[in-house]
Amino acid sequence: MLMMKIILIAVITLIMGITLSIFNSEFKVYITVIFGIVVIFMLFKELKVYVEEIANLFVRYDIKTEYFSTILKIVGIAYICDFISLLCKDLDYESIGKKVEIAGKLIILIYSIDVIKIFLDQILILVNG
Repeated sequence: MLMMKIILIAVITLIMGITLSIFNSEFKVYITVIFGIVVIFMLFKELKVYVEEIANLFVRYDIKTEYFSTILKIVGIAYICDFISLLCKDLDYESIGKKVEIAGKLIILIYSIDVIKIFLDQILILVNG
């Protein structure tokens, strides 16, 4: 059902973008940005339920929730950087989009070091009893 809503909004956005770009090409950019924001909010609303379920698993198996927040940060950074990068490419600022991608990858690498430490700690706890 969510996918159908997104497809419907995308089709409406395409029609509006094509129609309004005849009058002023800047409208196309605004409509694209608004569409992206609307879709992201729709997905976050749906995603909230699943994130809560995963958080409950962390609590059930007595895993520290700070590990979960680090993983969520990594995933969030990846999606946000990808969204901004694609937006930059749509606006013909591909070089800025590439720099956003590189910055996102480096930030993910930084957070990944914390995740690796966390998993090594968990493995050592399991091995040592």
